[in-house]
Amino acid sequence: MVDALSQMNGATECALVDRWSLKETLRVASAYRQDVIHIQYPSMQMGRAPWWGLLTFLCTNSVVTLHEFRIFSAARKLYCLPIAVGAKQIIFSNAEERRAFLSLYPFAERVCTVVPVGNNIPVHAVRRENRPRRLIYFGQIGENKGLERVIEAVAALRAQGSDIPVAFIGAVVDPASPTVAFVRASAQKNAVDLRLNLDSREVSQELAQASHAYLPFPDGITDKRGSALACLKHGVTVLTTHSVQTPDWLRAVTTHCSGPLDAVAHVMAPEPPVIDDAALANGLAEREWPAIAIRHLDIYGDLAARG
Repeated sequence: MVDALSQMNGATECALVDRWSLKETLRVASAYRQDVIHIQYPSMQMGRAPWWGLLTFLCTNSVVTLHEFRIFSAARKLYCLPIAVGAKQIIFSNAEERRAFLSLYPFAERVCTVVPVGNNIPVHAVRRENRPRRLIYFGQIGENKGLERVIEAVAALRAQGSDIPVAFIGAVVDPASPTVAFVRASAQKNAVDLRLNLDSREVSQELAQASHAYLPFPDGITDKRGSALACLKHGVTVLTTHSVQTPDWLRAVTTHCSGPLDAVAHVMAPEPPVIDDAALANGLAEREWPAIAIRHLDIYGDLAARG
């Protein structure tokens, strides 16, 4: 998003903080006190430190994006109280996250808004129609990603005698995780190509060669799933799980699978499922970084105008 903002507004600056402490928080506040300051939380460097929340009081115009508030620990949710009180604008990637926050801090409703997450994988490869069957999983390789279901689907494919190419594409979250060891062993057993820690151009090439992606998110597909957005952008048929949290546009452009065997049936079907092309085009357009940058600039401009 920083790149998109910089192209539209040369005054945009990205400040990276190595470690959040009270001293570092005061330094950032001193440097940007009169500016519109936008905090993305959490980031890798923030850890469990609560000090960054003071910026919402120390800076004139503070904007905070809270990513995946629903899965915060109870303690982390509680120390979002300063944000609920002091932030001039709080941004969520989807309506469910906003509702979860307001269930705890209903008085902050006036400053809470939704701006969808963008696609971090630009289309570098030429999109091909009528691709040969190739099944992929794309996303983080770690706990609670639904990988066990994906592996079960691949095992079922192989048990049926299918030699359809299968690849797992993504980044390893924790190399010591039992899930990573399980994925590596299962990949070797079931002839799965592991394509890990690729750059965006390489990922685009992999997605452009895929016909189907099985992404069985345990809590159902939502707007925050950047891996699914990237697959859709590259013309991949997305097999996933729908839930009460799944927005209508994603229901219209992805295929719900009740389990691994259902996913296998869709992969082997002679024709891909019918999707709503208009919903796909509109949904992806709203999640392009220039469109998201414009939404943010409107927020910043409104705060600056109010002083």
